[in-house]
Amino acid sequence: MHDLHTALLQRIAFEVGDIFTVKLEDRLTAAFKASNDYANQWFDPELRQSNKGHNQSVHILQEVVRVAREAGHDATMAPTTPKGHHYAKVILPSFTMGGTRIESPHWQRAKYAKNFGRLNKALEPLTRDLFDAIEEGVIQDRIFLVVAVAENRYRGGFPDIYFAVPYSTLDGYHFSATLDEVREATKQSVEEPLEPLVFLKKRLDDAERGAKEA
Repeated sequence: MHDLHTALLQRIAFEVGDIFTVKLEDRLTAAFKASNDYANQWFDPELRQSNKGHNQSVHILQEVVRVAREAGHDATMAPTTPKGHHYAKVILPSFTMGGTRIESPHWQRAKYAKNFGRLNKALEPLTRDLFDAIEEGVIQDRIFLVVAVAENRYRGGFPDIYFAVPYSTLDGYHFSATLDEVREATKQSVEEPLEPLVFLKKRLDDAERGAKEA
């Protein structure tokens, strides 16, 4: 049996597919460049970062949905309740996948686990409905997966893209992988069938219980 990280990586790669990973990087790279160019041309330095951040957040939601549709997935820009905002919602066989912007140009487990776990509060009401769907103690038929995107200022403002599976409590996460790791996994042949979802979720639950007790 694979370790939990490998099992999640293989399942995510199998379900999102190579088309999604390639197109998402291309689209977000173009979108981030356009946002940066616009902000640099039209805004004073004091306003540039906030403008770029807002535009990047909208582009992430939009492109996650657009690219998912082009890859053949069930994807919608779902409205929040109360109305006024939307969030990306992609339905995969094993995952409900959303998208969000993160602040850091580098994703480090120790430093960002708790920050990532606070997404519920940080993004309300933008993704309120999506997070309500993984309320602790409620049995779900899918695992919550987030496409988390950061602006890497060391690479000219281009996006760094990650896939992450948070705890059900959102106070940390089980798994994170770079876009390149997921893309490489889509190219590797899997000799044995992907692990049944019911067993994978049991292992996630056991791992989360262990983390809480530790």
